[in-house]
Amino acid sequence: MKTAIVQHEVKNFTERKKIFDAHQPNLAKIGVQLKGLYKLDTNANDVTMNFEIPDESGLFNKVMSDRQGQTDMNRAGL
Repeated sequence: MKTAIVQHEVKNFTERKKIFDAHQPNLAKIGVQLKGLYKLDTNANDVTMNFEIPDESGLFNKVMSDRQGQTDMNRAGL
């Protein structure tokens, strides 16, 4: 297993979190597990996520380039 850390700022954390949570079953199907979700005290829309991902070449890029995932991220203001 590998660890992937993703950091970005979203327009609205509360709205983004709803979409993010709905997408978790899709990630779980391919072995991606959320290990931590963190927000800055000074900016609740600045988010860092810690994932455990299978040791599969290119998997994380595949997840990040998924059309539905991209649509969801855009809709969530990412």
